[in-house]
Parts: sequence; C-alpha cells; structure tokens
Amino acid sequence: MIMNMKWKIAAKIDDDFKDKFPEINPVVLQLLYNRRLKDQESIDRFLGPDYKLDQHDPYLFNDMKKAVKIIYEMIGASKKISVYGDYDADGVSSTALMYLTLKRIGAEYVHIHIPNRLNEGYGINQEAIRELIAAKIDLIISVDCGITAIAEVKMAQDAGIKVIVTDHHLPGNELPKADALIVSTVKNEKYPFKKLAGVGVAFKLAQALLRADKSQNNESFEKWLLDLVAIGTVADMVPLLGENRTLVKWGLLVLNKTQRLGLKELIAGAAIKGQLGTYNIGYQLAPRINAAGRMDHANTAYELLITDDEAEALAIANDLNQKNIGRQKATDEMMKISLEQIGQPTDNDKILFSQYDGWSAGLVGLAAGKLADKFHRPAIVFGKMGDKYVGSGRSIEEFNITEGLEQCAAYLAEFGGHEQACGLTIVGADNYEKFINQMKKVAAKKLAGVELIPSLEIEAEIELNQANWDLIDQLNKFEPFGESNQEPVFLTKNMAVTDKAVIGGSGQHLRFDLAGRKFLAFNKAAECANINPGDKVDVAYKINVNEWNGNREIEFKVVDIKKIF
Repeated sequence: MIMNMKWKIAAKIDDDFKDKFPEINPVVLQLLYNRRLKDQESIDRFLGPDYKLDQHDPYLFNDMKKAVKIIYEMIGASKKISVYGDYDADGVSSTALMYLTLKRIGAEYVHIHIPNRLNEGYGINQEAIRELIAAKIDLIISVDCGITAIAEVKMAQDAGIKVIVTDHHLPGNELPKADALIVSTVKNEKYPFKKLAGVGVAFKLAQALLRADKSQNNESFEKWLLDLVAIGTVADMVPLLGENRTLVKWGLLVLNKTQRLGLKELIAGAAIKGQLGTYNIGYQLAPRINAAGRMDHANTAYELLITDDEAEALAIANDLNQKNIGRQKATDEMMKISLEQIGQPTDNDKILFSQYDGWSAGLVGLAAGKLADKFHRPAIVFGKMGDKYVGSGRSIEEFNITEGLEQCAAYLAEFGGHEQACGLTIVGADNYEKFINQMKKVAAKKLAGVELIPSLEIEAEIELNQANWDLIDQLNKFEPFGESNQEPVFLTKNMAVTDKAVIGGSGQHLRFDLAGRKFLAFNKAAECANINPGDKVDVAYKINVNEWNGNREIEFKVVDIKKIF
C-alpha cells in the first residue's frame, strides 16, 4: 500500500527565543524548543547528563526506607526471597538486576519466578503464589509487575509472606496492600520522575540497597548494572528524557564494555559491529531476549544475563538467536496469511482482523503491529485454539483500542491493555462473530471522517547548506535517540531532481541527486516511480554520516518525498 504521510511541521521558534540563546545554532535551538527545553539548566542537563546530578535520590520513593529495612531483615535472618518478574526484555532485565543485587548484599536464598507467557500470562497469578507458599518463601519482590495484583498480594500475605511491589504500570482504582510499594505511577507518590521503565524502578531499589550496605564499596557494582537498565528501558519504549535519558546514556557506555558473558555472546551472534546504540538494543538485542518468552520460556533469557559460564553463555545466545529466527519466520507466515485474509482495505475498513488455527498467543501482537503500521489502521490478530480465540491488538493515535474493547465487553472472556495495544480472549465462534461486528461499528463511528494515513513529525524546515558538519556535531549530543526524543526529521522544499538511480539487489532502493547532494530512499522504488530527473520535490529526511574506507561524508536518508506539480 503506497501512501504519502501527513506532514506535521513544528511551530518555528520566535526571535525572542533566538535572542535568549544567540550562541546556539538556530536549527539546534529549534530542536531543543521542540523538546520543551527552554531554559539554560534544562538544556545543559539534556545535552550533557551527569550521572550523579541528573538522577533522583532513590529514598524519595515513599516506601523506600521501609522496603530496604524489610529486605535487610530478611537477609539477616537467612530467609527465602523470591523475585517475581515478567517475560519481556524489561521484566527479564529487571529480574536479573534484582537477583544480582540481592546476592551482592548477602542474600543466601534467592528464588526466581518468571511466568510462562502462554500458560500463565502477564503478572502475578494465584497458582504461582500457591507454589511460592509451598516452597516456604518469606518475601516476594515483584519487578515490572504487581500493581494490579490485589488478590494475589493478599493471598501471599495471608500465608505469612511479606510482599514488596516494584512496578511502573498504571494502577487501578484499588492498590495492593503490599508491605512496601515502590511504584512511580501511584497517586501521591513523591518520587519526581514518573516515566521510569520497570527496570528503572528496580534499579532505584537496587541503588538504595547497595548504598545502605556499609560492609563494602558498591559504587562500581551499581554502575555495572546500567547495561541491564539500558536494555530494559529502551526495549519498553518509555520516554528517553529526564532520568531515563541519564540512565540510558550512561548505560550505553557500560553496555559497550559489558562484562556479562551472555550479552557478549548475544552481541556477537547478532553480528553487531562498532559502538552499540539504542537502535541495536531496540532492533537486535531486545527482540532476541523477547524471543525466549514468545517462543518458549523467558527463563532462558534470564539465565543468559546472569551466567558466568562461557559455554553456557554461548549455548544460550545461540539458542536465542535460533528462537529469534523462528519468531521472524512464524511472524512472516502470519503476515502472509493475514494479508491474504484482509486484501486491500478500502476507506470503509476502519479496523482490520485476522485469525488462524494454532497461531501463538506470543506472536499475534507482532503481526497486529505490522498490520497497523502497514495500513495505518487498528488491527487485531487472533490465534484460535479449539473454541477459544486469543488475540492481541495494536492501534493508531486516533483510536484508543482498549476503550473500544470496553464497548464490546459482553463478548469477551477477558481483556486489558492501554490506548495503543491490547490483549483479549473470546470463547465461542458466536461470540467471536458478534465481537467482530460490534468492534467494526465502534471503529467506524470513532474514525468517521479521519484520514487514515500516517503522520510524520518534522522538526524544522531548513536550507540544504544548513545540513553541515557543525550541525552533525551538535546532533550527536542529542543521542541517545528513542521514544520522545526521536532522531530529527528535516524538511527542504523545492529541490530539483538532477539524477535518479536504482540501487539494491532487488531494485527496491533509489538514489536521487537533489540540488547537488545524494539522497538515499530505501524501500521506496515503487513509491517514487513517478519522480524523475527534471522534477521538483519537497523532501523530509534524516541526516547521517557515512564512513567508508576512512572517508566520512554527510548522508541524507529520505523519509518521505512529495513531487511538486
């Protein structure tokens, strides 16, 4: 499906703002303004985050002192501690980080429970609590989950188990009556930064525990945990601003020097060369870590992060690599079948559905995400098992998919999620058909009159000569890029096309000469078939550096292009 995007160009800064910072390149100043950085202190902190100054004291959490006291009392009495995690990259890195910290401060018995994605689902469940009771666990520390586990926390406490919940997900109307809540999103929580990932919250507890340990110097140990923090934070797509930016910026330094044998092998298996950045985490490392939970059990990924055995590290990394290949093949097959079922959507198709016998509940969300991206419509993909349909949905900015499910709740056995993603279960073919019909009506009403094409956020309109080495040097200071701090997209208008060449083995890529500079348009050969030498175009693009054979040159990567008629 070929579509041009809606261009949303950021409002230009005014002369007063330019006069306030005359020493800053106006294009850079525009980018800072777009990120709501409007005073010297916030600009300095963004461009050069300091590890100590640009983090908050972990003891600012309301219950942090209480949590630290409980944990040290348990360790002192040689009690059994269980870390209860989650099966995604954020949850697995949180679990590993908490385990390593507890062992560092002297915990003798640390049990780990990561739920099986396919059998247990997300979060703390009662069957797992029964197992922990039978194992005579004395303390449960949840990481990246637990804030909605009202009944499960009570069940554990009724059996004499203390519970500390660390989480970053949104709470419901009722909070679990845990012995301590270290949850950034809870109402009345005094901790100033609310957007930590699950691993970020776990790290704040780890910081407090390590700093309370007077028997040894833990400063170096604390910093070496930051590779795990960077992986979980980037993988969970929380905003890379504020404290998250500090943690990831320093975490990338640690990740590039990581001492973890499993991560070294994972990086080698992914054939990553050069400096690791957020792209490598998001598109190469995190998918391999996630593949464990999607294809089998996340315990494999957890073991990778904590092992100190070289042979085991290599074996697990190879296993995750194979699981990731299997995940990619299975998702590609799901997409092929989904596209056959859906065909070419019309303007009346406001929401897309596909389903097939035996599709894995661990993979349907990936296919839904690809469909939503391809057609810029909400999409729900189901795996059918007997008379049960287990689905996952992904959406677009204009449609809150979980609110949509609420209007179809009569047909759902269970459901949950947030604005852009959801999970749901339907029992019975009759309920499935009724749900599809009702959800179509909900989407048609909500998206009536909405132009279903993706939008592109453009940071600044510039002249091509402004894209120089000085700007490149300044843009480097904006890294790490990620959620809420995306790599900037620029716009230059009215450029003459002087040459066009097909590149790539399958002829899917193009190279344009525009105003004397080379622009690369990856996977846009079909989209740009009507653009030829002699035409004038407006181009939205990213600026990169291409290094080859010791040469460095500025490279322009086309994001979208529009012919001027």
